[in-house]
Amino acid sequence: MSKILVQQAKVRTNTIKDSVCKIDVPVVKFSDLWDNYVSGAPFKPGPEDKGDYSNQCALRVSATFHKVGIQMSSFSQKTVKPMPGAKALGRVMMDGKPAAVRAYELGEWLKLQPFCGLPKQPEDITGKDWESKVKGRTGIIMFHAYWTREGQTAANASGGHIDLWNGSRLTNNGIAGTLETFARFSLGIHRPWPHFYSDLRASKLILFFEVK
Repeated sequence: MSKILVQQAKVRTNTIKDSVCKIDVPVVKFSDLWDNYVSGAPFKPGPEDKGDYSNQCALRVSATFHKVGIQMSSFSQKTVKPMPGAKALGRVMMDGKPAAVRAYELGEWLKLQPFCGLPKQPEDITGKDWESKVKGRTGIIMFHAYWTREGQTAANASGGHIDLWNGSRLTNNGIAGTLETFARFSLGIHRPWPHFYSDLRASKLILFFEVK
Protein backbone atom coordinates (compact mmCIF):
# COMPACT_ATOMS: atom_id res chain seq x y z
CA MET A 1 0.00 0.00 0.00
CA SER A 2 1.48 3.36 -1.00
CA LYS A 3 2.13 5.91 1.70
CA ILE A 4 -0.01 9.05 1.62
CA LEU A 5 2.19 12.12 1.29
CA VAL A 6 1.41 14.94 3.71
CA GLN A 7 2.59 18.49 4.20
CA GLN A 8 2.85 19.84 7.73
CA ALA A 9 1.59 23.22 8.81
CA LYS A 10 1.54 25.06 12.14
CA VAL A 11 -1.66 26.79 13.20
CA ARG A 12 -1.93 29.31 16.05
CA THR A 13 -4.64 28.28 18.50
CA ASN A 14 -4.82 31.48 20.60
CA THR A 15 -2.92 34.71 21.33
CA ILE A 16 -0.60 33.15 23.94
CA LYS A 17 2.99 32.79 22.73
CA ASP A 18 3.87 29.40 21.24
CA SER A 19 0.25 28.20 21.34
CA VAL A 20 0.34 26.31 18.07
CA CYS A 21 -0.66 22.88 16.86
CA LYS A 22 0.66 20.89 13.93
CA ILE A 23 -1.66 19.55 11.26
CA ASP A 24 -0.97 17.20 8.39
CA VAL A 25 -2.49 18.11 5.03
CA PRO A 26 -2.58 15.53 2.20
CA VAL A 27 -0.40 16.47 -0.74
CA VAL A 28 -1.94 16.40 -4.21
CA LYS A 29 0.17 14.12 -6.41
CA PHE A 30 0.56 14.43 -10.16
CA SER A 31 -0.81 10.93 -10.67
CA ASP A 32 -4.03 12.06 -8.96
CA LEU A 33 -4.43 14.85 -11.50
CA TRP A 34 -3.38 12.83 -14.56
CA ASP A 35 -5.59 9.85 -13.73
CA ASN A 36 -8.60 12.08 -13.09
CA TYR A 37 -8.16 14.54 -15.96
CA VAL A 38 -11.52 15.77 -17.26
CA SER A 39 -11.60 16.01 -21.05
CA GLY A 40 -14.17 17.50 -23.40
CA ALA A 41 -16.24 20.56 -22.48
CA PRO A 42 -17.13 20.27 -18.78
CA PHE A 43 -18.83 23.68 -18.65
CA LYS A 44 -22.24 23.92 -20.29
CA PRO A 45 -23.10 27.64 -20.45
CA GLY A 46 -26.67 28.63 -19.69
CA PRO A 47 -28.69 31.58 -21.05
CA GLU A 48 -27.23 33.83 -18.34
CA ASP A 49 -23.62 32.96 -19.20
CA LYS A 50 -22.28 35.59 -21.56
CA GLY A 51 -18.97 35.07 -23.34
CA ASP A 52 -17.05 32.62 -25.48
CA TYR A 53 -16.56 29.23 -23.85
CA SER A 54 -15.33 27.36 -26.91
CA ASN A 55 -11.80 27.09 -25.47
CA GLN A 56 -12.16 25.19 -22.19
CA CYS A 57 -8.59 24.23 -21.25
CA ALA A 58 -8.73 26.18 -17.97
CA LEU A 59 -12.19 24.80 -17.26
CA ARG A 60 -10.93 21.24 -17.84
CA VAL A 61 -8.09 21.75 -15.37
CA SER A 62 -10.54 23.34 -12.92
CA ALA A 63 -12.89 20.36 -13.27
CA THR A 64 -9.93 18.06 -12.66
CA PHE A 65 -9.10 19.96 -9.47
CA HIS A 66 -12.71 19.60 -8.33
CA LYS A 67 -12.60 15.88 -9.05
CA VAL A 68 -9.62 15.31 -6.74
CA GLY A 69 -11.12 17.39 -3.95
CA ILE A 70 -9.70 20.87 -4.64
CA GLN A 71 -12.71 23.16 -4.21
CA MET A 72 -11.08 26.33 -5.65
CA SER A 73 -12.98 28.38 -3.06
CA SER A 74 -10.27 31.07 -3.07
CA PHE A 75 -10.44 31.62 -6.84
CA SER A 76 -12.13 35.02 -6.91
CA GLN A 77 -11.40 38.61 -7.83
CA LYS A 78 -10.46 39.21 -4.19
CA THR A 79 -7.32 37.12 -4.66
CA VAL A 80 -6.70 37.07 -8.43
CA LYS A 81 -6.57 40.11 -10.71
CA PRO A 82 -8.15 39.86 -14.17
CA MET A 83 -5.85 39.12 -17.09
CA PRO A 84 -4.34 42.29 -18.62
CA GLY A 85 -6.93 43.76 -20.96
CA ALA A 86 -9.86 42.02 -19.25
CA LYS A 87 -12.41 43.97 -17.22
CA ALA A 88 -13.34 41.15 -14.87
CA LEU A 89 -12.02 37.79 -13.73
CA GLY A 90 -13.02 34.88 -15.96
CA ARG A 91 -14.87 32.85 -13.35
CA VAL A 92 -17.91 30.58 -13.57
CA MET A 93 -19.54 28.07 -11.24
CA MET A 94 -19.50 24.36 -12.05
CA ASP A 95 -21.54 22.14 -9.75
CA GLY A 96 -21.44 24.86 -7.13
CA LYS A 97 -17.66 25.32 -7.26
CA PRO A 98 -15.65 28.21 -8.75
CA ALA A 99 -13.83 27.46 -12.00
CA ALA A 100 -11.39 29.44 -14.14
CA VAL A 101 -12.21 30.42 -17.72
CA ARG A 102 -8.80 31.84 -18.66
CA ALA A 103 -5.48 29.99 -18.55
CA TYR A 104 -3.54 33.08 -17.45
CA GLU A 105 -5.80 33.70 -14.45
CA LEU A 106 -5.70 30.07 -13.37
CA GLY A 107 -1.91 30.33 -13.50
CA GLU A 108 -2.05 33.44 -11.29
CA TRP A 109 -4.14 31.52 -8.77
CA LEU A 110 -1.68 28.61 -8.75
CA LYS A 111 1.08 31.08 -7.81
CA LEU A 112 -0.72 31.50 -4.47
CA GLN A 113 -0.07 27.82 -3.59
CA PRO A 114 -3.78 27.15 -3.02
CA PHE A 115 -3.20 23.44 -2.35
CA CYS A 116 -0.40 21.26 -1.03
CA GLY A 117 1.89 19.81 -3.65
CA LEU A 118 2.57 23.03 -5.56
CA PRO A 119 5.98 24.73 -5.53
CA LYS A 120 6.53 28.04 -3.72
CA GLN A 121 6.85 29.67 -7.12
CA PRO A 122 6.63 28.47 -10.73
CA GLU A 123 9.58 28.17 -13.08
CA ASP A 124 9.72 30.53 -16.04
CA ILE A 125 10.54 28.21 -18.96
CA THR A 126 9.66 30.68 -21.72
CA GLY A 127 11.41 30.02 -25.02
CA LYS A 128 11.51 27.68 -27.98
CA ASP A 129 13.40 25.16 -25.83
CA TRP A 130 10.73 25.01 -23.11
CA GLU A 131 10.13 21.31 -23.69
CA SER A 132 13.74 20.36 -22.93
CA LYS A 133 13.55 22.19 -19.59
CA VAL A 134 10.74 19.98 -18.29
CA LYS A 135 11.49 16.68 -20.02
CA GLY A 136 11.10 13.85 -17.53
CA ARG A 137 9.36 16.07 -14.96
CA THR A 138 5.66 16.35 -14.16
CA GLY A 139 3.36 19.23 -13.38
CA ILE A 140 1.11 21.94 -14.77
CA ILE A 141 2.16 24.27 -17.60
CA MET A 142 0.62 27.64 -18.46
CA PHE A 143 1.27 29.10 -21.92
CA HIS A 144 0.36 32.77 -22.38
CA ALA A 145 -0.11 34.88 -25.52
CA TYR A 146 0.72 32.57 -28.40
CA TRP A 147 -2.51 32.54 -30.44
CA THR A 148 -4.65 35.42 -31.63
CA ARG A 149 -8.26 36.13 -30.83
CA GLU A 150 -10.53 37.91 -33.29
CA GLY A 151 -9.15 41.34 -34.12
CA GLN A 152 -5.68 40.64 -32.70
CA THR A 153 -2.28 40.38 -34.34
CA ALA A 154 0.74 38.35 -33.30
CA ALA A 155 2.07 41.43 -31.52
CA ASN A 156 -0.91 41.70 -29.14
CA ALA A 157 -2.01 38.05 -29.04
CA SER A 158 -3.63 37.08 -25.74
CA GLY A 159 -4.72 33.48 -26.33
CA GLY A 160 -3.22 30.95 -23.94
CA HIS A 161 -3.38 27.36 -22.75
CA ILE A 162 -3.00 25.50 -19.46
CA ASP A 163 -2.55 21.76 -19.20
CA LEU A 164 -1.00 18.84 -17.38
CA TRP A 165 2.48 17.69 -18.43
CA ASN A 166 3.51 14.06 -17.81
CA GLY A 167 7.18 14.50 -18.62
CA SER A 168 6.89 13.96 -22.35
CA ARG A 169 3.53 15.37 -23.50
CA LEU A 170 0.39 17.26 -22.62
CA THR A 171 -3.01 15.59 -22.18
CA ASN A 172 -5.12 14.09 -24.94
CA ASN A 173 -8.46 15.84 -25.33
CA GLY A 174 -10.71 14.01 -27.77
CA ILE A 175 -9.71 12.78 -31.23
CA ALA A 176 -8.50 16.17 -32.47
CA GLY A 177 -6.55 16.79 -29.28
CA THR A 178 -4.94 13.35 -29.44
CA LEU A 179 -3.81 13.97 -33.03
CA GLU A 180 -2.47 17.39 -32.07
CA THR A 181 -0.53 15.99 -29.10
CA PHE A 182 0.92 13.20 -31.24
CA ALA A 183 1.97 15.64 -33.97
CA ARG A 184 3.55 18.05 -31.50
CA PHE A 185 5.44 15.70 -29.22
CA SER A 186 5.96 12.50 -31.22
CA LEU A 187 6.52 13.97 -34.68
CA GLY A 188 7.89 17.35 -33.59
CA ILE A 189 5.52 19.33 -35.82
CA HIS A 190 5.17 22.70 -34.09
CA ARG A 191 3.83 24.81 -36.97
CA PRO A 192 1.60 22.64 -39.18
CA TRP A 193 0.31 23.57 -42.59
CA PRO A 194 -2.58 23.98 -42.98
CA HIS A 195 -2.89 25.89 -39.70
CA PHE A 196 -4.35 23.14 -37.50
CA TYR A 197 -2.94 24.52 -34.25
CA SER A 198 -0.68 27.35 -33.02
CA ASP A 199 2.97 27.09 -32.00
CA LEU A 200 3.33 26.81 -28.22
CA ARG A 201 6.94 27.93 -28.54
CA ALA A 202 5.73 31.39 -29.58
CA SER A 203 4.25 32.02 -26.12
CA LYS A 204 5.34 35.28 -24.53
CA LEU A 205 5.28 33.55 -21.14
CA ILE A 206 5.46 29.87 -20.16
CA LEU A 207 5.24 28.90 -16.49
CA PHE A 208 5.83 25.42 -15.07
CA PHE A 209 4.34 24.37 -11.74
CA GLU A 210 6.08 21.15 -10.79
CA VAL A 211 3.80 18.58 -9.15
CA LYS A 212 5.45 15.27 -8.31
